[in-house]
Amino acid sequence: MRLLLCKNWFTSPVISPLLYTRCLSAMTNAASFPIAPQAPPTWSFTPTDIGGKTTEIIDKSNKFYELMSQVESPSVTNFIEPFMKFENELGPIINRLTFLQHVSSDKEIRDASVDSSMKLDELNIDLSLRHDIFLQFARVWQDAQPKADSLKKETFKYIEKSYKDFIHSGLELDEANRLKIKEIKKKISMNSINFSKNLGEQKEYITFTKEQLEGVPDSILAQFETTKSEKGGEDTLYKVTFKYPDIFPVMKLASSAQTRKQAFLADQNKVPENEAILLDTLKLRDELASLLGYNTYADYNLYDKMAKDSRTVMDFLNDLKGKLIPLGKKELQVLQDMKVKDVERSKKDEDPNYYIWDHRYYDNKHLLENFNVDLEKISEYFPLETTITGMLQIYETLFNLKFIETKEPQNKSVWHEDVKQLAVWNMDDPKSPRFIGWIYFDLHPRDGKYGHAANFGLSSSFMINDSKRSYPVTALVCNFSKSTKDKPSLLKHNEIVTFFHELGHGIHDLVGQNKESRFNGPGSVPWDFVEAPSQMLEFWTWNKNELVSLSSHYKTGERIPESLIDSLIKTKHVNGALFTLRQLHFGLFDMKVHTCKDLENLSICHTWNQLRQEISLMPNGGTLSKGYDSFGHIMSDSYSAGYYGYLWAEVFATDMYHTKFAKDPLNTKNGVQYRDIVLARGGLYDINDNLKEFLGREPSKDAFLKELGLQS
Repeated sequence: MRLLLCKNWFTSPVISPLLYTRCLSAMTNAASFPIAPQAPPTWSFTPTDIGGKTTEIIDKSNKFYELMSQVESPSVTNFIEPFMKFENELGPIINRLTFLQHVSSDKEIRDASVDSSMKLDELNIDLSLRHDIFLQFARVWQDAQPKADSLKKETFKYIEKSYKDFIHSGLELDEANRLKIKEIKKKISMNSINFSKNLGEQKEYITFTKEQLEGVPDSILAQFETTKSEKGGEDTLYKVTFKYPDIFPVMKLASSAQTRKQAFLADQNKVPENEAILLDTLKLRDELASLLGYNTYADYNLYDKMAKDSRTVMDFLNDLKGKLIPLGKKELQVLQDMKVKDVERSKKDEDPNYYIWDHRYYDNKHLLENFNVDLEKISEYFPLETTITGMLQIYETLFNLKFIETKEPQNKSVWHEDVKQLAVWNMDDPKSPRFIGWIYFDLHPRDGKYGHAANFGLSSSFMINDSKRSYPVTALVCNFSKSTKDKPSLLKHNEIVTFFHELGHGIHDLVGQNKESRFNGPGSVPWDFVEAPSQMLEFWTWNKNELVSLSSHYKTGERIPESLIDSLIKTKHVNGALFTLRQLHFGLFDMKVHTCKDLENLSICHTWNQLRQEISLMPNGGTLSKGYDSFGHIMSDSYSAGYYGYLWAEVFATDMYHTKFAKDPLNTKNGVQYRDIVLARGGLYDINDNLKEFLGREPSKDAFLKELGLQS
């Protein structure tokens, strides 16, 4: 997942040691490299600092806009260039202030960061709806159109996008309607921040006895806190939080269907206070779309996406659904039969029917019994630290980069002691490494931290002047288990996939080469393409050579046996239709609620559960759950009416991989081409043109359909 923190401020509101044998392998020491031309950002903020800097930004922004509104005869020189410079300079500090709410271990700092986000979002909305500034941009746009060929591409694109975004935001409407739009946007912003805060701050958990957790190995039980029953008794109760390293092993390994049911429903029904926030937001979004002349909010929010409109999205999703359901039913029948046999063997009066809370357990059991894939055993060969080393070496080889972890005292001012800070260098000329930016890894769960996996772009690349660049800063925020006294943090295969995915976003941030921050990084491309670069890199986690090169048993250092790897790779598409149908449930729910014109009579709970049962094929067992209360994507400006983008982008990801990398996954020439054509150009050029140049033809969905088993 990609999260872009700093919104578009000035127009509209807007995630092998053996393998690596080339000459770069000798350069493993930070001393081998020159000093980075840009120091890493500092993180020693107090709550007072955050409040003070927020006030400074507000004052500075208001003064700048007032000054720009008074420019007579606005032009590129006296109006556009100052705006671009101001936007470039302000973004990095705004992102740091608002990022801390997701990662700081200090609640006062998190609260101050949330307060900063609210104030800066309100400011952004006020500024983006200033009619006097719109009129200035309109004058420059009118003057620029006949001169398009003589203007720098970035300059012309900046003017064009700014003007069109103003129009999209309603600046051509009368004052009364503009005021309504401003009020609605501020309410939506407040809702989004509170929804996210509730998720980040939640400390809910569910308790089980050891008997109830039968099947969960002692190594997992050891990571749970314990308590005693409030009702008395000697039984030790294990506190299972809803963080991934806790809840997922219970869902996958607990042999008791009742335990799985309780765990699933408790996790689905956390943060109940978010339901009212979501419902209010849906109504506000519908009202906003109507004011702006769109039939639905989905159509409003799709205007600058590749899909363009809701009909195209619905056709895409429904076509996939129709093709996948027959495959999904076949996959489900295998799992259903497994549960029936389990119940028969137990000779207990248990329900043999298959329910949504059974799925992780029987999916895991199916892999173990029919493919000899023991995911826990496989994880023993992927301790976090050595896996990171191997993963970075793959990325270094593919993209001609080098990652250097910095541990000097002056670089220890990260936001938490768990965080790794790395300098990244371009190695196109090994004799003269070129610094390209900073990346952070924040990999373990803790109270108050963002609970999923995401990449946060903290500062996009831009040119300060004709010869000096401001380098990007980006952060990977994940929730992998921490090391214990008995063993290091061990990565499940799906966590390796997640790591590769999020680092893909980070690379996109780091290699941007445009002059303006607006056109660099994932946030600059259409949001239904933003996941494609990361999805493409997931393919490396299913390649035998790459997986072997990553492996090192946490006790012996041995490589993973080829038999284990071969078995794992054979499972890549096992239950793949069911997995994709689950994604379709999220995407179609997202579109359903954002195209509904009768929200007063919409039962969001009924809609969520009915669609899940219909699309994912998983019976609810007569229960109703509220997973939408923790569906963070739906509250995002970019992912709302945009979750379909994960599947839409996968079409391009699969095409790029099979065309350029399937036969030679570590082909540096192709990797550098991809880096420079698809990633480094960001949003400056049409993404379809970039894809056509990289692929040597128009993009095709054939590889995507083959991966899904829908085409031979």
